[in-house]
Amino acid sequence: MRGLPEHVHHGVFLISSGKDSFFGTAYAGRRFRYDPGCMLPCDARARQTAQFFIDVEKYADEHVWSEPGQVLLVDNRRVLHARASAEQEPHRKVQRISYHLKREAS
Repeated sequence: MRGLPEHVHHGVFLISSGKDSFFGTAYAGRRFRYDPGCMLPCDARARQTAQFFIDVEKYADEHVWSEPGQVLLVDNRRVLHARASAEQEPHRKVQRISYHLKREAS
């Protein structure tokens, strides 16, 4: 991706995934992966990358639930995600639905 600091491509994180852990970068292919809850910076470039995401957070869009029954679809293959605690929202439901799409020939 053009304009992206070089350290985002090369900073190494220890990524905890439930019972497994692995090493990876925050940007691979054309996808970002960053979650401070499960990604521990392992080198100076990863620490710079963590700060980069803190700095650009102000440009992110936040989803606001304004109507009952709204649906938010997330491509789980593209997004490392976490959700906030639902303890203060006892009526909120989180449901996982899997869709498998056939790709069209190009």
